Amino acid sequence: MGNIKHKPIAITPNFYQLGTPAFPAFLSLGEVGMIIEGGTGPTFPIITSQIDTLGIDPGRIEYVILTHTHADHIGALPHLKMEWPHIKLLASATGSKILNTRELYNEFLLVDLGIAQLMKAKAEFDEMPPIPEDYRFEVDLIVKGGDTIELGDGITWEIIDTPGHSPCHISLYEKKEGTLALGDATGFYVPEKDVFWPNYFISLKGYCDSIRKLSNLPAKRAALSHNAVIENDVRKFLEKAMKATKNYHTDLLQRLSRGESIESIALERAQFVSNLTDIQPFKVMYDLCKLMIKRSKKNGVELSFSLSREDPPPPGPESAEKQKESEERTQENGSIGLPEKKKGLSLNERLSLVALIDEGMRQGLPEAPVAADLFNDLWDLVNATAKGGRINRLKFKYSQDGFQMFEIKAETGEHLGRLNMLYLKKPIPCYYLVYVEVAAPFRRKGLGNRILKYFADFLISKSAVGILDNIIPPEDPTYDIYLKQSWRPVEKIIGQLMLYKDDNYMIFIPPALEGKDLKQPILKLMYHLKRRRSLIDVRDNETMVKRTMSEFRELYHTLLIYFGTGLDNPQSSVLMRFLFTRFVTKFIAFRRRIGDLLGYTGGESTEQITLDDGIEKLQVKSYAPRELVKKSALGIGDLELLSRLPGDLKKEPARIIESLPNYRRPNFMAWLKERGKVYKDSLTLGDLMDLGFDPTRLKEITIDDHEYIFERIQSRQIQELQKRNELLEQISSEMPNVKVKSAWLKTNPILLIIRDRGNGYVLRRKIDAIHMEEALEQLQSDSKLKTVNEATKIDRVLLATVKEATETISKHLGVEKELILDQLTPFVSWDLKNNQPKMVIDFQASLESLWMA
Repeated sequence: MGNIKHKPIAITPNFYQLGTPAFPAFLSLGEVGMIIEGGTGPTFPIITSQIDTLGIDPGRIEYVILTHTHADHIGALPHLKMEWPHIKLLASATGSKILNTRELYNEFLLVDLGIAQLMKAKAEFDEMPPIPEDYRFEVDLIVKGGDTIELGDGITWEIIDTPGHSPCHISLYEKKEGTLALGDATGFYVPEKDVFWPNYFISLKGYCDSIRKLSNLPAKRAALSHNAVIENDVRKFLEKAMKATKNYHTDLLQRLSRGESIESIALERAQFVSNLTDIQPFKVMYDLCKLMIKRSKKNGVELSFSLSREDPPPPGPESAEKQKESEERTQENGSIGLPEKKKGLSLNERLSLVALIDEGMRQGLPEAPVAADLFNDLWDLVNATAKGGRINRLKFKYSQDGFQMFEIKAETGEHLGRLNMLYLKKPIPCYYLVYVEVAAPFRRKGLGNRILKYFADFLISKSAVGILDNIIPPEDPTYDIYLKQSWRPVEKIIGQLMLYKDDNYMIFIPPALEGKDLKQPILKLMYHLKRRRSLIDVRDNETMVKRTMSEFRELYHTLLIYFGTGLDNPQSSVLMRFLFTRFVTKFIAFRRRIGDLLGYTGGESTEQITLDDGIEKLQVKSYAPRELVKKSALGIGDLELLSRLPGDLKKEPARIIESLPNYRRPNFMAWLKERGKVYKDSLTLGDLMDLGFDPTRLKEITIDDHEYIFERIQSRQIQELQKRNELLEQISSEMPNVKVKSAWLKTNPILLIIRDRGNGYVLRRKIDAIHMEEALEQLQSDSKLKTVNEATKIDRVLLATVKEATETISKHLGVEKELILDQLTPFVSWDLKNNQPKMVIDFQASLESLWMA
């Protein structure tokens, strides 16, 4: 390997810099010589060539001493030992132990090869160094703080223990010439930019104590083990190193307190370092940055960064409060301790917890959920279970509510999927497929196809036709699943009939009936089915409610088992609050929805599920712990408005938005008044159960004296909302100054969406209006409004206005009314302060405004 680029540098008449600027070694000469630092594999031939250039007999060099045993400081040792076997290796006692560990050998090989590749890329040598066959790092002499090494001619080196960068780190001071060999005690310094990267890999306190110790020496120069030799004011250099350490440490704690994850901070810090130097592969930099974040967390805030060892003043009341807040934030952003109880949970129980964590799993998204990594072998178990699933048929007398059922169950009993069907025997044998369902984590693994194939085989064996209503939207990738299994549109048999134009019925014809004229029998069958469809849907709804209630009970039981003794801990974990909040918000949403189900009579009471006292008192926690969310915060929409948001909100959106006051909607304010609370009070899970809805979804904020509302949504809804916003913008641009039944038609489009911590936060203007459903509810429940409504029929005015608005928008824009009803939400003008509708009384009562959002 060539070494032309790197000539030896005489620092003093007795002290030389060898190797390369990035990976130097130093040669101290008295009567005998000593090399300080063990170099790297690629720098070994450079060092030997430089010594030859200096005209120094290698036999004169008796020692090699290591400041520490990191892999980039020992790589030349095996080569030197083989080349010059007389040389004795000196290191600290801790260093000697480390050099004899298998871990060091493995690390050494990887790091030394990485350094060689980086140096090769910069053409610092011509050929990759040969890998030595023997990696012996045997220490010949152990040194400790206070020991001296005499080289003769007045050159004596004193050993100084300087742990912090590594547990074995030592520095050396030579009094005659005033040279201080620092090693990496002050971290990584780039003189061209005058920038430090502190390196307290083992202990921040030890690192600072070591710098403080070195500052007491009257050194004239400091030889660093990377990049530089500092001449003259060494103490000033050490002051700068200490200040840089303080700033680095403080910045890490502040970023943790703002909710940034360890991983994101480490990534940014590694990028900062890689811009300073390419001395190590990026992955190594990242791991080291991550390690120092942990060291900063461990040391906390009570640490002196003064060279005079002055202790920091005790915190006053204000700083103590800030420290407490910082600790709470740091606790939230620390690693999540998962209870060992998970080992006793079944696969379904484990999957139900993961589904609470990651909404994407409910949709069967292939990339979801990242949170499953919390359960090491979970996805392997899911795949194995799906492959081993078996289909069983429950006969009529064993099925629920008259449905016959196919079930896919794992050998271990987990429910993987089901198909519900109803037998219709006239005018020809027929089985109506009510629904097919595959549990979310087992989707896209072929189970749906398997159960449909089983159903087809069943129909063939019975010589019966199959009928289903395909509700899968055309844009869904599974839309053609039935076509692929020989199902066909019923129109192929009976022709196009207006009676069925809004349905998407499909039919399966078994081979025994192929070629026969089935038009009339199928027409009668469809008519019969049409008459019974409402009854079938009612029965299906009842079955669904029972099944869902059972799932909620099982999920609640699973949460209780999972957190076990943690339920009795007054300091409830962030994860526990988050998962129980998810459970409660899902349950109350289900509780509100089932009242709208066709024919549901309340036979399966939601009052069967109540929270234990300890769970009721948990504070609401609506955003995920940072460890469960891999994506950084992201803003979409009006970036100018984003720039005007408060600084702390931009840094940690979810935490700050969730701490804002709740929106003062009428239902919520009435509940608060009954209980003597105010809208800024924090809420518990028991409060949400009592309310029956989640008021924390809507938050009030004032930006530049204008009032806005943040609405929390699930991240997966963001794309759908953006499509809705396009329709709102179209209404706004193409239908300005439009009135509907004397009410102004207005829009409240999305201004900004912020995605953070598993949620989307949608910013809109705060308007003097409330949701149509809440308005109707107020007119029927508030005693004052109820009396007024009975006299003036305001509810009819609201309904008529919304209906006409839908028809007007549909006609003007040329879009289906169903699309408008599906995508837009009507808000009616409302006096929020006095809780009453804003009406215009002319010859007849009308709304002041109707908003679409």
